[in-house]
Amino acid sequence: MDSTPYTNGAELCIQRHVPPLPFGGVYGPRPRANAPVWQDGEPPDDRVAFALDNPPIETLPPSGEDEHTFTITGAKTLRRFGIDDGGAHVLTGYVDRDEAQVYLAKVYDGVYYPLEDRDTGRDCMLLADYDYAVEARAYDSMHDTEAVVGKLVPVYYGAWTFCLDTSQPGRRRWVRMLLLELVHGETMLAKILGATEHDVVQYPLLPPERFRLGVLKNLFEAEISIWWDAEVLHSDLEPRNVLVRDDGTVVIIDFNQAFIYRFIHYEQHPKHQEGGPQLPPSPIERYWPFAPGEGSLAETEEDGNAWASWVPQSWLENQDLAAEWLLETWKGASPSKYRPLSKYFLNYPDHAERGQKVLAALEQLGRTPASTPPLNKN
Repeated sequence: MDSTPYTNGAELCIQRHVPPLPFGGVYGPRPRANAPVWQDGEPPDDRVAFALDNPPIETLPPSGEDEHTFTITGAKTLRRFGIDDGGAHVLTGYVDRDEAQVYLAKVYDGVYYPLEDRDTGRDCMLLADYDYAVEARAYDSMHDTEAVVGKLVPVYYGAWTFCLDTSQPGRRRWVRMLLLELVHGETMLAKILGATEHDVVQYPLLPPERFRLGVLKNLFEAEISIWWDAEVLHSDLEPRNVLVRDDGTVVIIDFNQAFIYRFIHYEQHPKHQEGGPQLPPSPIERYWPFAPGEGSLAETEEDGNAWASWVPQSWLENQDLAAEWLLETWKGASPSKYRPLSKYFLNYPDHAERGQKVLAALEQLGRTPASTPPLNKN
């Protein structure tokens, strides 16, 4: 598929849409079975025809909504079937020919998604519906949280749908879309890639170390605030999903893998559990031990060692330095912002393998002093 309807200057006739409830995984059964995508071991000849035969999930329409025009001005991410991994288009544009305000649009067009998910068996149209349902409901859940919306996540302007002409006479296909604030900034991953030559990060080309650590501090606090205040757990916190403004503040994006507590029947948010805490955990406890040289926060299949490329090089050689930064950054946090470090955390046996400086800091925060001298790693 070489052509695309999502070109600069193209106009989409959009109307409000009610997104379906999240489904699959923690959210419950999917709305339909996976459509068979392989015929005699071959993919469908016509992806548009497949989309017409397996349309997006229908919901009750909103009442009294007029149609609007969305004019495409550019693309942040324009998926190309057969060339990249597929997924949602990320476009920019304005509404009703008012060029004074440019929005960001996420377009969940299953034609440009992977044909089938290997893990779940979802076909491309069901994959697009899944992303749309989760992300729309996540933004809707965060929309009324004053401490979050417009500060830590983009402003949300609702869910929309539009139809496209096809080569099949009399048949048009529907596509879903979200409208969001166009945040001015660059992702952490883009900044890392901009400092990369021959697959090696050139640290002098990165933002200054002090700036990078400030961004990391802002990111950890933002993720906790979204999780605790808006009751939405991002679940995919990677450098590609973090926009960095010029002043070092961050905006977290891409909530298609979010854990939205209000739609999960078997698990309450921690603060609503019987006897649950009313304050979130300290970043010290939540992100410990934060070892960027290894472990889940350091490496992902898509981003490689992106986290390790953002932190100081010295952290990769001495993991205690990352722990010292956590302790130094949040040891004096306001008691009304985070709850005290738990006794379980403070006296966790693995801490005994840390150096004297880390242990001394933990003891200042309430750890029971070790009966034997700690390792002298510093």
